[in-house]
Amino acid sequence: MATVDPFLLALHRISCNLSKKELEDMKFFCKKDIGKKKLNEVEQAIQLFSLLMQQNLLSANNTAFLTSVLRSLKRDDLIQELAKAAGSQPGSGAPLDPAVEEQLEVTFDVLCGHVGRDWKRLVRKLGISQVDIDRIVYAHPHDLREQLYQSLLVWKKSEEKEANVSTIQKALRDCELNLVADILADKLEKMHL
Repeated sequence: MATVDPFLLALHRISCNLSKKELEDMKFFCKKDIGKKKLNEVEQAIQLFSLLMQQNLLSANNTAFLTSVLRSLKRDDLIQELAKAAGSQPGSGAPLDPAVEEQLEVTFDVLCGHVGRDWKRLVRKLGISQVDIDRIVYAHPHDLREQLYQSLLVWKKSEEKEANVSTIQKALRDCELNLVADILADKLEKMHL
């Protein structure tokens, strides 16, 4: 007997839990990535998810776009459902060491508080694609901190075990954001006291 993919099952449950209004809002968010003609044919969220998969905007290992759309709908319940299903995928990456995880959390907080308008230059240096940057800006049009935070999450997920503070510090120095790098180093030093 064939087993059902837990990720596809979660997408189906999410689809069933979205109202018509929420589906219309989701279609609006996807307008830039999916053609208007295709979007007009979408009557259920599961069809939209299928289109996102065809555009490589959604997979078990890449839920950032759908997560940001669900966040803009304020559907944290569905984000948790999605995260649970994505986390149950084989090869979805082992969790980082808790100490590294804590350092990255502190690092993200410092960056979101101090980088400001230079965030795109920084995340490009970290290897985030322009497509991902555009998608994040589109999902959070008036919130610089959230744009940077979401970009850092995309970076962390794409790097998996290679995601570490020294990579970020080097990127900060390369972008001549030395003050932020110094603030970060100071904050991390205090963590170890």
